[in-house]
Amino acid sequence: MVAQLGTIVTGFADTMMVGHYNTPSLAAGSLVTTVFNLVILLSLGFSYGITPLVGALASQGDNRKVGAMMRHVAAANVLLGLVLMLASGAFYFALGHLGQPVEIMPLVRPYYIIIWLSMIPVILTHIFRQSCDAVGDTQLGMWIFTAGNVLNIVGNYMLIFGKWGAPELGLAGAGWSTLAARCFMAVAYVAAMLLASRYKAYHEGIAQSRTSWHDIARVTRTSLPVALQMGLETGIFTFAMILVGWMGTKSMAAYQILLQVGTLGFMIYYAFGAGMAIKIAHYTGLGDKAAVRDAAHAGYRLTLAFTLLACVIFITTGRWIVAFFTADRAVIAIAVSMLVPLSLYQLGDATQVTYANALRGTGQVMSMLRVAVVAYLLIGLPVIPALAFLAGLGLAGVYYGFFVALLTAGILFCREFYRHLL
Repeated sequence: MVAQLGTIVTGFADTMMVGHYNTPSLAAGSLVTTVFNLVILLSLGFSYGITPLVGALASQGDNRKVGAMMRHVAAANVLLGLVLMLASGAFYFALGHLGQPVEIMPLVRPYYIIIWLSMIPVILTHIFRQSCDAVGDTQLGMWIFTAGNVLNIVGNYMLIFGKWGAPELGLAGAGWSTLAARCFMAVAYVAAMLLASRYKAYHEGIAQSRTSWHDIARVTRTSLPVALQMGLETGIFTFAMILVGWMGTKSMAAYQILLQVGTLGFMIYYAFGAGMAIKIAHYTGLGDKAAVRDAAHAGYRLTLAFTLLACVIFITTGRWIVAFFTADRAVIAIAVSMLVPLSLYQLGDATQVTYANALRGTGQVMSMLRVAVVAYLLIGLPVIPALAFLAGLGLAGVYYGFFVALLTAGILFCREFYRHLL
């Protein structure tokens, strides 16, 4: 859970500290962050395909095959990373045509380039982290992400506000700090994989195996549907960010704060979902369907408990949470008015997170993609603008649209999981 939270603490810290710098910087950062959340989740989703492949082999104790599979999945993930870097680099030239507030564009462009560069270490970190998680070593990620985020927070303080003799760079300073922290985490994972004694057992398989296009295709068949499922889910949030941009700078800033608060809940749910997927992958490798079912039930109970806790915290302390991010009273008022819709969509999010991970653990990834197309593309994409603009609900309509899409996904994922389990 700590490692999962670490994946979003970078954005959380950036949003909080940039929000106290000024509101235009917060709005500009929200646009860039939302775009790259799509890139990050596509990469992360593709790397999640490592869990059933490596996890099943690890449960059987075949270290040489585990090492060979680590090599194959690394090659496939690097190829996808190159595609994502090219696509997100090309999107830079479309930024001026999205109808966003003109006053934030001079801040958006340099920040976009810096965060684009930081995608290289992010992609590498995803590869190593999922390989470590799949063999049961989840503590390594906890320590690396904790150290990386401490580095990012210190760098933010120095470079955003110009402290301790550093230049005052504002939003760009947050970008450079994020880049440095992400490079540190990638290097730390490489060092651990090379030097830690528990990974030496896999070195022979990594060094002596050869990766062919057939191996890459095998990994892609498992990983790509997971990436597309997560990409479609994240895509509705990116799409919504563009719609919110049409509502003005204040709404963009409020949306970014709510997105970070909501993502904090999401990553806690995903922590239990990812841990559950590791267990399910191991039990699937052993052919124990009863243990698979028990793991799914335990994961959902834990997730629901934390969902209810998150909803209580959001509603009762939301005003103070929002105030951590900005002193702009107009932005605070907009964000606070969205706390009930924000809490409502957590319930749908928790359900879809649990059963998407349950399906991932069993390797039934094509059914995940089919559900994502229906829930996010066919339902979420038209419902969100319809509620926001046609129904006149504005930003609240965006969040009610999220609830509809995510709950639909959760119900369909649950049905698919039990259908495949029988």
